[in-house]
Amino acid sequence: MDFAGLIGKFRVNRPLTEQEQQHRLHQKQHLDIAPHYQMSVIEMNANYLESVDKWYGDKGTITAVTLTIIGMLVALFAGLLHNALTRDTAGINGNDLGILIFAAVLFCPLIALAVWNLSKDAFSYTHYPLRFDRTRRMVHVFRKDGSVLSLPWDRIVFTMSAVDHVHKYVNILGHAMADDNVTIKESFALSVSSVGTPDGLAVLRSHWEFVRRFMEDGPAAVTGQVQFCLPIKARRESPWFGVQRLMANDAGTPVMFPLRVFNAAFSALVVPFRWIAMRTSKLPRWPTNIEAASPIQDGDPYAIAGAANGDRISLFPAAADAAGVRFTGPPGNPLAPTA
Repeated sequence: MDFAGLIGKFRVNRPLTEQEQQHRLHQKQHLDIAPHYQMSVIEMNANYLESVDKWYGDKGTITAVTLTIIGMLVALFAGLLHNALTRDTAGINGNDLGILIFAAVLFCPLIALAVWNLSKDAFSYTHYPLRFDRTRRMVHVFRKDGSVLSLPWDRIVFTMSAVDHVHKYVNILGHAMADDNVTIKESFALSVSSVGTPDGLAVLRSHWEFVRRFMEDGPAAVTGQVQFCLPIKARRESPWFGVQRLMANDAGTPVMFPLRVFNAAFSALVVPFRWIAMRTSKLPRWPTNIEAASPIQDGDPYAIAGAANGDRISLFPAAADAAGVRFTGPPGNPLAPTA
């Protein structure tokens, strides 16, 4: 679970690190690796690709942890208060009052911190989409505060960047540079997070190549591999889809069986909290100028979106059939080179 950038911010007002310089990703450079959409696509068409944020798959986890902490602290204080009130019929004695004051002073900052963290998951937005507009060569990023960052595709500096030095998570970051072209003004992450092992970096490169080929080569280069589209365009996910998405977090992860069982059990515990986080959050809405700039054209054979269960559906099936545009097979091994 990688919440870098959601809890806290990416480091800005700095130059690229040496590691970022070594792991630059260039818009015009074809990588000999199989592209992979990594369950990130919300919708795709001839004009744009819309993908989800990297935090979406774990939404509800922060809510689960913070509400549990808040509940435990409130229950503990209530227990102390009950004991103080029932121990002596004459009222709360001096010792009990001191304990209650000490507990309040200790618990209040912890509860405030938990509520602050809770607001990053619940009472926020259901997700934070990214829109890659290949027609106008623009990238639109839905920020955490509901505003939108819009940048020319060719002006963004993309890197594979270490964002968590404890768990060693690495993200594909897009950097908006200052006029000096040296200082990072703002950063955003693409949809996939991984660890900094060789295989983990290969997963990141494969996802970058999926986005890059869409922008540089067009939807025909990648549309055949997209089997599922997240059913969250202008609607909340269904409770059952939320369960499936949580359980999919560890699918294909090479971990030992006991750890896989633990992860599945933890995901099951998060399910009701994901429902709370989704139902208390707003749907993101693109500004009208962005929607107007890249409309879905009538009869677009590449226009796909997600059914309620996440299955890919064509918005214009007759046009797609005529053009031979359909799901042709799962993405290849992201570690395998391609021509």
